[in-house]
Amino acid sequence: MQESRNVSVRIGPFTVTPGAGTIAQDGNEQKVSPRSMEVLLYLAEHAERIVTTDELLDRFWSSVASDHAIHKAIAELRAAMGDNVRRQRYIRTVPKRGYKLQISLQSDAAPAPAPSLIKEVRDTWSLLDVRPLAVGVCASLVLMTLLWLAINQRLTGGSDSLVIGVPPLRFESNGSETNRYLVDGLTSTLINDLSMLDALSVVALPASTQASPEAPRQVSHVLQGTLIQAEDRLRVLVNLVRTRDGVHEYSGRFDMAEGDLFAIQDTIVSNIISALEIHLDAEERARMHDWGTQDAMAYDRFLKGEFHSAQFNPADWELAINWYEQALDLDPGFVNAWLGLAAAANNLSVYARLPHKQALIEKVAGVHRAVAAIAREHEALETIRAIEMRMAGTEYRQEEALLRQQILSGNPPAFAMAHYAQLLLGARLYDEAAQFLDKAAAVGPFEISPDELWSYRIALLPPEQAIEARKQELLIRPKHVGFLGALARDLTMSGDPVAAAPFLERQRQADSEGVAADYTRALIEAWHGRLPPHSDAFAAEVVKGQEAAYSNGVLSFLHGDVSLGGQFWNAMHPLQKRWLLLMTHTAERGFPASVVDNPAYHAVLEELDVGVSWQRTLMEGVMVLEGVTGVALSATAYEHYQQGRFMSRNNLWGQPETGGD
Repeated sequence: MQESRNVSVRIGPFTVTPGAGTIAQDGNEQKVSPRSMEVLLYLAEHAERIVTTDELLDRFWSSVASDHAIHKAIAELRAAMGDNVRRQRYIRTVPKRGYKLQISLQSDAAPAPAPSLIKEVRDTWSLLDVRPLAVGVCASLVLMTLLWLAINQRLTGGSDSLVIGVPPLRFESNGSETNRYLVDGLTSTLINDLSMLDALSVVALPASTQASPEAPRQVSHVLQGTLIQAEDRLRVLVNLVRTRDGVHEYSGRFDMAEGDLFAIQDTIVSNIISALEIHLDAEERARMHDWGTQDAMAYDRFLKGEFHSAQFNPADWELAINWYEQALDLDPGFVNAWLGLAAAANNLSVYARLPHKQALIEKVAGVHRAVAAIAREHEALETIRAIEMRMAGTEYRQEEALLRQQILSGNPPAFAMAHYAQLLLGARLYDEAAQFLDKAAAVGPFEISPDELWSYRIALLPPEQAIEARKQELLIRPKHVGFLGALARDLTMSGDPVAAAPFLERQRQADSEGVAADYTRALIEAWHGRLPPHSDAFAAEVVKGQEAAYSNGVLSFLHGDVSLGGQFWNAMHPLQKRWLLLMTHTAERGFPASVVDNPAYHAVLEELDVGVSWQRTLMEGVMVLEGVTGVALSATAYEHYQQGRFMSRNNLWGQPETGGD
């Protein structure tokens, strides 16, 4: 058994012995907990990719565990390896995604072991009889908890254990005493909830206690608080004061309206706990600073906004906007929160009804003004301007010209290649779009980008491959309103309406705006033959007003009526033109060949400025950019360009089947 415990592997410059729980380098050996060792081996086994936080939680923790458990394990590994959050030499944090084990940059570093060897060692270790080690493991866990507390204490400047004393909160008002009774309840609830944090011990202090020198010797910090009442508003001020020198390590302010006693109490306490938990977690605090704020509560709101924004449905985007705005109320200079707000508004506008689209455009204009007020030449303004042009629906030519100029400069913003790829995609230049996406920069750490490379790549796939890819993506974003509709449509077109039905229903539930769900439903009804041309059902469908102009045009083209389809599309509001650019190339898969190849249909597109002239602009853009990007026009695209013909089918899959005649 001892021999099995001493099986070691080399990971970069480290000798790792899983059975003994040690990480050694140059004779310096550090012990880590069994769970942290499992995480390290798993990261090494999958060193070629980013390992997501969800993946780690599912594999090593219970379903009710939080990301904080992973952060503690990573922090322990970094401490043992001499790594840290700000200089991530060995374990890299990839914001919003997970972690990646990196090969050491030191010249004497050994290469990382092959995944098969790591797996063999990890599997062997997992088969050990752990019963004789139970006492030792428990002792290790206690020791590691003490070590973690010591590390956190050093980060906050002390040398003893982290013990927070909490005296009763003070109460101040302008004459009203109606909420004085809140103070005692707040103090006791705060002490109770703080005691649940692993990083510290909590003691109750008498009301007279302030910071050094009055606090008891074992208390390293005092959490002072004041509840202020002014008419119908409440404000809570808290300060975390280090007792040995009186330094205020953390200050927070929380405002709210009067209301239900317990709701107010819970809100105040949860706010303080969240802020302190971030402040006391070295890794999370470093992330907060890297995202661009010093305000823990603003950061907490920002993270909530990021979570909801990534769900990709109107209701969650609304929640995201609300969380971002709360973050900005707390820290108006938090530029990434402004960017998150603009990105969420941009995505929501794709699926919103016309009055809402206009309101969202005005909201992003406000974002532009706010960031410009922070710094007139702030680099984030490029991203915000790109979002504004997309939302306008009719500024795509200006967008193309600007993107072309940025790419030619040799130092374009991170989103430029991906945005140009999406324009190419909408113009049926799939081959070129795929190559641009291959060269597009991924979103860097602590950045928010207005593009979703993963989504664009799926749009490039043939329908049968896209179906499986979207199903996989829905495991991460189960309410992605666009993917739900695309799945329902593709499954119906592929002859599997039974499989399509639940995705259609899920889109209906996820789409609080209703525009996308109505579009999917109408197309599926037409493919089922329940909306025959000139029928009462078809007439009822196409009289649903301005919001349905795009859908009505698609329905008309599905039935081969180019004239009626052209009338509907020419009646679209300028803000709806974005769908014309984003959706038409996929909608055409269901059009009969008599429409797709019809010069009259091409004339409709040209009249709307999304036909041959627009396609030629993009073809010329590819040719002009070739010297910088290395991407050339495909032979098919170049032939159409030379002959001045509209390329009506994408040039990556060959000649796709259409809906028939």
